Order: sequence, then structure tokens, then C-alpha cells
Amino acid sequence: MLSRRSMLAGAVSGGVAAVGGCLSDSSGRPDDNSSVSIALEDDPTADSWDTYGYVTPYFTKVVEPLIWATESMEPTPWLATGWEAVDETTWSVTLRENVSFHNGEEMTATDVVWSFERLFERGQFVSGWLHLEPENVVAVDEYTVEFTNTEPFPAFPGTIAHNMICVQHPDSTADDLGTIGTGPLTIEAVDRGSTVETSPFADYWQDGVEVPLSFEVIEDPSTRALSLESDDVDVIFNPPRNRVEPMRDDPSLSVLTQQSSRTMFLPCNLYRPPTDDARLRRALNYAVSQSELVDTVLEGIDDPARGPISPIVHWSAHDGLRTYDRDLDRARELVEQSDYDGEPLVLAVNASVVSGELIAEAVAGAFTEIGVETDITVVDPGSYNEYVQAGNAHLGLQTSGSNSAAADYIMFENFHSEGVSNAQLFEAEGTGVSNPGKAVDELIETAYQSRNAETTATAYRDAQHRLVEEAVCLPICHVVHVIAARTEIEGIDPHPIDKMVDWSDLSREER
Repeated sequence: MLSRRSMLAGAVSGGVAAVGGCLSDSSGRPDDNSSVSIALEDDPTADSWDTYGYVTPYFTKVVEPLIWATESMEPTPWLATGWEAVDETTWSVTLRENVSFHNGEEMTATDVVWSFERLFERGQFVSGWLHLEPENVVAVDEYTVEFTNTEPFPAFPGTIAHNMICVQHPDSTADDLGTIGTGPLTIEAVDRGSTVETSPFADYWQDGVEVPLSFEVIEDPSTRALSLESDDVDVIFNPPRNRVEPMRDDPSLSVLTQQSSRTMFLPCNLYRPPTDDARLRRALNYAVSQSELVDTVLEGIDDPARGPISPIVHWSAHDGLRTYDRDLDRARELVEQSDYDGEPLVLAVNASVVSGELIAEAVAGAFTEIGVETDITVVDPGSYNEYVQAGNAHLGLQTSGSNSAAADYIMFENFHSEGVSNAQLFEAEGTGVSNPGKAVDELIETAYQSRNAETTATAYRDAQHRLVEEAVCLPICHVVHVIAARTEIEGIDPHPIDKMVDWSDLSREER
């Protein structure tokens, strides 16, 4: 397993805190050192999360799923103690007993059914994602729930190992403080668009968080870094890559890294000229050196990518994929052979991608060397998907990865004709954006429907080879999560899925 976790702090936590620790706090923050503030990339109070009272289950651990993902991306029991396949499409899931909601009531099967019914209210995509209809979630007895998929879906347990699919009490409401979960944290206050204040849940079913946590959104990576350096927050996710080395050298900060399930890549619009020409797409791939981009723009932190699937996913074909080693002569030949007429390519950058604009500028510079011009458009995270999925760009710049153990959906959503990245245009005009067509669709379907692990892996790997051969996308890097913290903060436990970081051992050494 390629998972790697390493403490890269410039100093040993605790020892430095003792040297630098001050009894008074010049920042003006409370001196009691009781709470810890965590700056996120995403808004934990975004409107679309009204399913959970406007508090996203990502990061906050107010609500929990039935199944969790291990650090090796395998499903493991959580609110469920086990599951078994009853037949080709039916799953029986046994619930953990004596799990209390925040209102003191015990979790039962009827609560799970209610939670899934509420999840389905978020849209039809839920049924397509889970291969499940609302009426096919049934309470068999107090601690058993039966799920019947609409088609064979062996990856179902791993797919619901995703903290969007959480259990809450039927008395929960869509109000700011209305979510009643089973998680180690309870909601104390919500400042929409800004922060969520939480407190430890005393009756949590296992060892829980001991300190209050405050989650806030700071979307701009540079501002996140500045907030940590100025001691306004205690922990941040993913500072700009050019700030990581100075943070390592700062004795008041510690830095941890973790191989993630995410990949940064540029999906190509296969159905809009001139990127509908495979010769041009291959030329673009030959023009770029992933290793050079990682070493220069990304400060050597992330890992150069050959394909769109992180090697941490067990069915990734990463090591066996062909490479487009930088070859400008070959790239120029392919441009000459293609139908490219000099029109600038539109490259849309998701503004949430760390160092995304720098990557885009470097890529555009490489394209210029082979005679291809580029117009870079930075799109805010809330609009990016709609912009690209509507076919407005020839190329995007984004990251994609799995938030669940199964990881199947990252192939489906990005490259299947009916995947969310392609469905809009596919349904409108039968094209899509980055789906290579029927052969890859069939491989993806074979993979997620098979109960034979090797059949699944073989089909997914074959699909990845075809994606790379057709230059469906331009891989950049497999993303490494960076978590930076004040050295007095201890107990951070990274995870390949950043939303599944465990805060249970989090503590603060006295300042």
C-alpha cells in the first residue's frame, strides 16, 4: 500500500511548545486553551447541506455513517457491526446496539430507514449513485436493515462508507441547530457561511473527542496559511505548496502529509473541436512533464500522475499505464497532423485547486511550445462543475477522488456516459464531456457489478488503459494532503480521505 504518513515538523511537538509557550496570549484568543479551531477549504454551512441542518457531515463528525473507510480504503464496521449479501442484490446490515443520539434516544433500524429516505430527497443522483430506490430500504427488526439494490452492486458496502450517508434522528430539522446525530461532537452554534462551533458528546459510543472544536471555512489557501502563521487558527488543511517549506522551518508549526485518494488532472472535452481530435489530445500530453510540474510548481510535495486514479485505490492501474514522457518534437508532429487551427483552447480552472492557477499557467506555457494557445479562465468552486459539464471549456483543471472505501464512483462519475460529469450533455445531445463511449461504459459496468474482485480490478484497469491511450485527460499529480498546525496541537490522525480525519486524540498542550 502506498499510503504514507510522515511527521515533517521542523521541531518535536510539545518540546517546542514548552520553550515557546506563553502564559499570556498576545493574539487575543482565549487563554484557557480548551478549544481547537480548524480551518477548512469547504464551507461547513453551505446551503446544499440542509439535509444535515446546514452542517456538512464532512469534517465535523456530528453525524456518522453505518460503515467507515480504513486507511487502506477498505470498508470497516462503524454504526453497523456487519453486513452480508442475502442474494445478488440484497444486503442485510446489522446495527450496533446501545448507540445514543444526541437527544439520548437509542439508534434503531427505523432511524436508519428515515435517514436514507431524507438523503433521497437531495435528488435523483442519490438513487443512481447507490443503485437504490427509497422504498428498498426496510427495517427488518430493531437492529437489522435490508437494502435491495436496483441491480447487482457488490461495492454497495464500500460505497456507503461515505460520511455524506449518515444516520440522524427523525426529530432532526433543517434548522441550524436541528441535526441530531450519533457523532462525537454536538453542534453548539452555527454562523452561516463561516463557522460551526461544537462540543464533545459525553455519551458517545466509543472514546470520543475531548475538546470543543471550531470549524471555519477559509477558502483562499494563502489566507488559510496566514491565519495559522498569525495564530488565528490552530489547524489548517492544504496550505499553498510554496508555504509548506517555510512552515516546516517554523518551530511554532508542525506539518503532516498523507497520500490521498485524489488526483489532479485536466479532463478533455472529447466532443468539442479541436479537442475532439485524439491527435491533439496526445500532443498536449506529450507537451507536459508531470515530474517537472511537481518539482517546480508543487514544491515536490505531490506525486506525478500517469492516470486519473490514485495508486492508493486498490484497483488503480497506475504502475502499468503508458506514459507520455515529454517529447516536444512528437507533440509538434501530432499538432501538425491534427485539425488544430490556432484557436486558443479554453482552460477552466477550479479556483479551489491548491496552486491551480500556477499549474494552469505552466501547462499553458508548455502548450505554447508546441504551437497551441490557451485562454485560462478561473471559475469559482460553486460554478465550476456546471461550467465544465455544460461543455464551455476544452480543458478543465480539477481534482477528483473518492470519499468512500469503494471508490467506484470516481470512474463512473468522470468517465461513464451517464456519470455526473457527462450526463448533462449526454442526455441533451448524446455526447457528454469526457466519456470515451460504449466500450468504456461496459467495462465500468462490468467492474461495479462483478462479485469477483479480480474481475472488477481487471475491468477497471482495462478502462484506465483505454482512457490514457485515448488521452481523455491530462493527468498532473496524485494529491498529497497537507495538514499544518500549531505545535501545541497534538493527536492529529490524517486519513487518505481528508473528510475522515479522526479528531478523537486531539489535544492542546498548555501555552
